[in-house]
Amino acid sequence: MIRFRFLLRELVTRDLKMRYAGSMFGFFWAFVNSIWQLGLYSIVFSAILRLELVGEGTQSFAAFLFAGLLPWMAFSEGLSRGTSSVVESAHLVNKLRFPSEILVIAAIVSALVHAGIAFAVFLTLRLAIGGVLWSALPLFAVGLFFQVVLTLGFALLLAAAYVYSRDVVHGLTLVLSALFYLTPIVYPAAIVPERFDWAIQANPLSTVVATYRAFLLGSRLPTASALVLLAVIATGVLVVGIFTFRRAAAGFADEL
Repeated sequence: MIRFRFLLRELVTRDLKMRYAGSMFGFFWAFVNSIWQLGLYSIVFSAILRLELVGEGTQSFAAFLFAGLLPWMAFSEGLSRGTSSVVESAHLVNKLRFPSEILVIAAIVSALVHAGIAFAVFLTLRLAIGGVLWSALPLFAVGLFFQVVLTLGFALLLAAAYVYSRDVVHGLTLVLSALFYLTPIVYPAAIVPERFDWAIQANPLSTVVATYRAFLLGSRLPTASALVLLAVIATGVLVVGIFTFRRAAAGFADEL
């Protein structure tokens, strides 16, 4: 894969340019969008939804929500774009000799760049008010790493399946909408009824979100068992994803 790092860079650059093609302000809109979202959350949720945040390091629901949305935006966009990446680049798959998985990786990197801009904006604001827990930085790095591993594993699985069945993307939309509410993004995990707590604990994204909030807000740290479960699930999904994608890749040219 290292041999194709130049191609990966070109694919990511092309994707970012295409998003803002014909726009006067270009990539600047990514910063505007992040600031706009944070402003809307602050106004709407501060005035309308007043929810007590226990053990979350902040009483600002807007900050709580945005910190949870950061990993979700990267995961959901990376998964959605990664799923369709091979089909959308069928002309490359049919003409060039290179590992098709680089198309999936490029889609995920592009999604990470956009989420990274939102993260940078939010981190700057948190630094201005002194709300960052620097001792949780290594924990955040672990969460980010396994977030990428998890996204890549699922994206490889779905990208391979999407080549053979276009129904995959419609099913993905339904799954993502359900997964969003099974992840403590718009609500703190502390208010989940005990009988449903197992579902939150089994969701690896819950731990990823917890690592973001621990660093950005000083929220309660995830347990060691939760981190181990995250690592095991993410690694397992990646291994299965790589194996499945490479087995299916032999037939891509015929299907596309």
